[in-house]
Amino acid sequence: MKTTTLITALVISLALLLPTEASAKRKRTCPINNSTDMVYYSGSGASSISQSWMTHFLDWWRAQGADFSYVDLSAAEVGACDLTAYPDLDVYIQPGGDAYLAQKWIGADGKSRIQDFLASGGAYFGACAGWYFAAGDYVWQDNYYDHSNLLGVYPVAVEGSIREIADYDVGAGYTITTLENGLQAVYWGGPTIGYEYTGELAGEVIEQFTYRSLPAVVRYQNMLLTSVHLEAFENDNVSGLSTEAREANYRYLARLINETAGTSFFVPDDPEPPGPSQCADGMDNDGDGHIDMADPDCANPEDDDESAAPPEPSDVLFDTFETGLDWALSGPGAPWEIRTDQVWDGQFSAGIKRTGANKPSIMEHAIDLGGYNSATLAYHRKLSGLDASDDFRAEYFDGQWVAVEAIGSGRANGGFAERSFAIPVTATAIRFVCEAGAVSEGCWVDNVRVSAH
Repeated sequence: MKTTTLITALVISLALLLPTEASAKRKRTCPINNSTDMVYYSGSGASSISQSWMTHFLDWWRAQGADFSYVDLSAAEVGACDLTAYPDLDVYIQPGGDAYLAQKWIGADGKSRIQDFLASGGAYFGACAGWYFAAGDYVWQDNYYDHSNLLGVYPVAVEGSIREIADYDVGAGYTITTLENGLQAVYWGGPTIGYEYTGELAGEVIEQFTYRSLPAVVRYQNMLLTSVHLEAFENDNVSGLSTEAREANYRYLARLINETAGTSFFVPDDPEPPGPSQCADGMDNDGDGHIDMADPDCANPEDDDESAAPPEPSDVLFDTFETGLDWALSGPGAPWEIRTDQVWDGQFSAGIKRTGANKPSIMEHAIDLGGYNSATLAYHRKLSGLDASDDFRAEYFDGQWVAVEAIGSGRANGGFAERSFAIPVTATAIRFVCEAGAVSEGCWVDNVRVSAH
């Protein structure tokens, strides 16, 4: 009797503690309110990097004086929120990440909510995977996909990646690419149209890649779709993007969102163009008695320095690796070697794949900077698949080895990156260190230059 009573009491207690289906549904509340102007998806399928970039962008825009509010929505909240019920809600944002996971977790309910919002006049901004998600089907690395909960509101198939910009068959990663309007932006496998498998374009091409003029930014009805990450933030999981380039991207993206959504949130103007150059301002800027083009040191009216040009830097070392590998090799890992698989310029580079776990491989070259006042180390490097146990370093020796660049886990680059660093004239050697444990991991360098004044 006592045992039966105890079991009954326990069952009743557990029943009270466990949520019912009805109570679970009640917990799916919607964080949007009547003052919310924009929402962005923050559930599975939106990468943490892309979410961070989107927050950077929206916070920057508000800090400029744009009067709007935004919230992020989980997958459950997208399904729970009737996006059409909020008259001030202007824009739904789908960040980059993984379109398959996004459609899987947003599901049929969330898909319907977003479709209804767009049908009611709301605007959509999709970056990278956000464009794949907007389509009904797409091609990724030669494979066709038509997942059931893709939005299907962009009416033609898209495809990626663009191998000539960032080849995902070699190693997933990003690169900084230049658009035809001169903006520099992060490309991380975003879609395009008319590359290998697609041809028909829907909507208006706003901006293009310099490679084959492929579409990079498209507007279709009330949808803004970007292959590149205009919202990327410098030094937040990317290198090579300057603050000036990022701010130019932000101003451009903010204007595009306003145009697409029909909103008028404040966007700062682009910086004023510079005034007349020194060789066209009517002044004797260097005090030598000659003005503008009458000064022999003025090359043309756009020249902004009337003074004599400094001497050209001298190349103390310039190695394109076209004639072999004349470097001292050391370390317990498999040695650096001349390679043809990844090359920045010419036919050869120096590279190494799979040095072995915890086995760095080093190549070193002596330099003589005696008599110079300043020096620079520059090179192009490509990394593939580095994980938590791997490493890449560029260093100079000045009594001890000093790293000018040190890259470890998660910094695989889809293409060659150009790097340049000032080094002291007391440096007597430079070296590159690579540690890559797996067969798919590696480091390459090309066009290594030490120049000095």
